[in-house]
Amino acid sequence: MFAQVMFTQLRWTRMILLFTSVATFLTPVIAWWIGGTRVLNPESPRAVMSGFHTGGPMLVLIGILAAFLLAAYPWTMDAAAKHTLPLSLPITWRRYVAMRFAAGALLLVVPALTLWFGALLVVAQLELPPTLRAYPGMLALRFLAALMLAYSMTFALQYLAGRRSAAVALGLLVGGVLLSAGLAIIGDGGVTGMLFDWLVEFPGPLAVFASDWKLIDV
Repeated sequence: MFAQVMFTQLRWTRMILLFTSVATFLTPVIAWWIGGTRVLNPESPRAVMSGFHTGGPMLVLIGILAAFLLAAYPWTMDAAAKHTLPLSLPITWRRYVAMRFAAGALLLVVPALTLWFGALLVVAQLELPPTLRAYPGMLALRFLAALMLAYSMTFALQYLAGRRSAAVALGLLVGGVLLSAGLAIIGDGGVTGMLFDWLVEFPGPLAVFASDWKLIDV
């Protein structure tokens, strides 16, 4: 049964997966090229370290967009067919949703692996001094964790709110902006700052996105 769910998940999202995998593979190379325009020696590890100040945000954007599409698009396809496929299967709705989540989560490994390969390719071209180390595996694992977090949040919103998920997401966004603006107006901007720090600083739930992304470090 899971094989059938996996097959439909891959068929529906194969182009999203392909473009994401190509983008993640090229990101370390692009970051190296960008860093090379900023330093005197484009072939030095310093170029990669500098380039990842731009490459890190690129990975965040790629990860969030890919995770959103991999979670939302299969649900959209099911909804367009009035969920006839899951309703026709001899399993409960809860089990179907669990298998759909697992299928998408398993596919997230692919762009993480291509990022790892791209990072290994860049590192192989460099001569690292004893004071520096490369972390292609940790970079790929962190990217996979970011993908899983964004995917889980999108999946939960999509399957809990259904057709109202876009309205709920917009409402949460507008509510957060209005709350922040209100606290700033009444002089409690520190509360907003504390909440933001709690979200994005380790061990906050969004720290995996906000911390610096590095391929090479001490």
